[in-house]
Amino acid sequence: MMNRRFFLQQVSKGVALLSVSNILASAKSQPRIHIGAQTNTFGAPIKTYDHLLEVLDDLVQLGYEGFETSDASLKDQAGRAKECRSAFEARHIQYIAPHCSLKFTTTIAPSAQAGDLRRIAGYSAEMGAKYLIASGGYPRNSAEIMPVEQKAQLLNQVGEACRQEGLKFCYHNDVNEFEGDHPEMNALLAQTDPKLVWFNYDVGNAYPIGPKPGDFSAEHFRRIPIYHIKDVILDSSGKAVPTDLGKGKIDLKAVIAPLLHSNWHGWLTVEREAGYPNAAANPDALLKQCRTYLREISGI
Repeated sequence: MMNRRFFLQQVSKGVALLSVSNILASAKSQPRIHIGAQTNTFGAPIKTYDHLLEVLDDLVQLGYEGFETSDASLKDQAGRAKECRSAFEARHIQYIAPHCSLKFTTTIAPSAQAGDLRRIAGYSAEMGAKYLIASGGYPRNSAEIMPVEQKAQLLNQVGEACRQEGLKFCYHNDVNEFEGDHPEMNALLAQTDPKLVWFNYDVGNAYPIGPKPGDFSAEHFRRIPIYHIKDVILDSSGKAVPTDLGKGKIDLKAVIAPLLHSNWHGWLTVEREAGYPNAAANPDALLKQCRTYLREISGI
């Protein structure tokens, strides 16, 4: 007859092994790379909340897990943040981030800008956002443009403001940061605090001025929790023009390769521009093509 103590020990071991097995299976089933969409394909900003909800319904039907939108799309809903979160959750779509603006000018106190973005971060976090994205704008008077060292300090201040509200701050690059023999992007990467400032790498904005998007991704993906995925062709003047994913000049397979072959967690967010800031003629068709292409090259 089996000893009772021995029997209980074996049962306990079996339960423990089963628990570990379940935990590992659960971890493997949790996706670490998510596919989102910027709502500006439908116009920027989305002018009414009801229309935004219709857009989100469309995105879910097209297979997107999350959305970004201009902070202007939701500013009128700041006092109804919890209701917004419930509406997003009911549609099974994640609010990734509001997309905001910074001014790289010496005429506005950095503390004032950080305060404004902290306010947006506060109600956006209540709505369920995990990040806050900001692009940089430049004054017309070149004498008022911040030196890059001050830009980095401003980004650090905004990063701290967002951290206090529970969000990660991502700076969205423009063309400017990649120009010249000593591009500002190198300084921003070196002079910002990696615990406060991450980057939203827009692969189209950096083309063809910057390094190959695949090379930049491979070198810096640990600081890039959100990619803006787009493709472009060059017109006769050399200007980048949006096109369907896989039909342009950007090697998107190279961009996502380091993400697929690592433990990277984050968002591949489609930013399919056509007629920006106006809505595209057929936004659903454009975003369907993008979703299909990303599935083909990523398996996600």
